[in-house]
Amino acid sequence: MSGRVRALAFAGLVAAAVSAAPAHAQPAPAAPAPAAARQGSGSGPLRDVRYCELLPMSIGLNGVSAQVFNTLGHSDCPQANWDGLTDGELRKAFDALYTARNGPRFFLMDQIIASGATAKGEVVTVNGITLEKRAEVQLTLAELHDKPYQERAIDRSTVYRFDAGKPVFELTSPDGSVYVMQSYAQIVDPKLTYADLPGLGAKLKLPAGWTYAMKTPAQDLILSANGKATVLQDDLKNTYQKITPR
Repeated sequence: MSGRVRALAFAGLVAAAVSAAPAHAQPAPAAPAPAAARQGSGSGPLRDVRYCELLPMSIGLNGVSAQVFNTLGHSDCPQANWDGLTDGELRKAFDALYTARNGPRFFLMDQIIASGATAKGEVVTVNGITLEKRAEVQLTLAELHDKPYQERAIDRSTVYRFDAGKPVFELTSPDGSVYVMQSYAQIVDPKLTYADLPGLGAKLKLPAGWTYAMKTPAQDLILSANGKATVLQDDLKNTYQKITPR
């Protein structure tokens, strides 16, 4: 597998985000407010806000290093600008061996509280799209053989808040680990929307023993990452963060 193909395989996972009745048996969630009215810096409402990421990568003796640049707080990643990105523009902007593209995606938490290096980073503009550095990851070449439903650890210090009374979408593994969806993607399925998420379990190719469900928490759900977050993706490249003891 070439370095370019490995980079593409990894890009969707880094962004760079928990036994119930089957999700298709649940009622559809209420639609969030229009995204144009909610685009923000991370401290305002985020549910169903569109974003994209660019991941400039370099390869060294210890594996692959990737920086994660995100449009949050700067733009909603206009499709025409995103489609118009060229490899030449990306090389000029990042001076990287290869820059992977991750998006469009849509957040599912209601608020992000960032700290440390995640709170403020370098800002760049490429083809009219402004992005800010949010994270860095290191992987060995062996770890780049990515597959769905496989955990990855990324460097990130964040608190995600999902409001009480609003739906969350969860994967549960055979060992009882729970992963909460932090973003859905229009990468594999460009027509996927927020309204489709309650019934998404019928579309996923879940491994044996895994389940997908929609739940509505009675209290705010808080997902914390203190330097490290454990994430995975399903086969549609939707991203989930693991619930860990606080």
